[in-house]
Amino acid sequence: MAYEPEKLCWCRPRRKAPRWISWSRHNPDRRYYACVDAMQGGCGYVEWHDDPLPKFLSDLIGDLRDEVRRLRGEISVALFEDHSAAVALPEAQRGREVLDLEEKLKEKNAELDALKGKYQNVVYLFLVFVVGLVTAKMLLQ
Repeated sequence: MAYEPEKLCWCRPRRKAPRWISWSRHNPDRRYYACVDAMQGGCGYVEWHDDPLPKFLSDLIGDLRDEVRRLRGEISVALFEDHSAAVALPEAQRGREVLDLEEKLKEKNAELDALKGKYQNVVYLFLVFVVGLVTAKMLLQ
């Protein structure tokens, strides 16, 4: 932990916070300071060392990292249809159970989409009904 100026976390007694490197999807290769005991809850101290990257660059770094890992065979990455999240598991942990759960998830998402369409129609009809009532009330006055 050789860096200056030192950053102290909020613990009692105050201790020097180590500098970490984030490899999250939103902050790849971005350095930050966190409490020594952050993995066990700690005091909650977190401070960014680097400015955030533009979204394009952070997405690019994340995509390149995932592709390198995929080509090495270290992980398999499954992207959802809306590209909002990625699931990355080592190939050894992807068993039949995981595949079954993914299939069930797809089925449930299809059910939710069907219900969403049904209720959108109900809301639309309700709005038309209310607008009709308000219009009739205004015309009868």
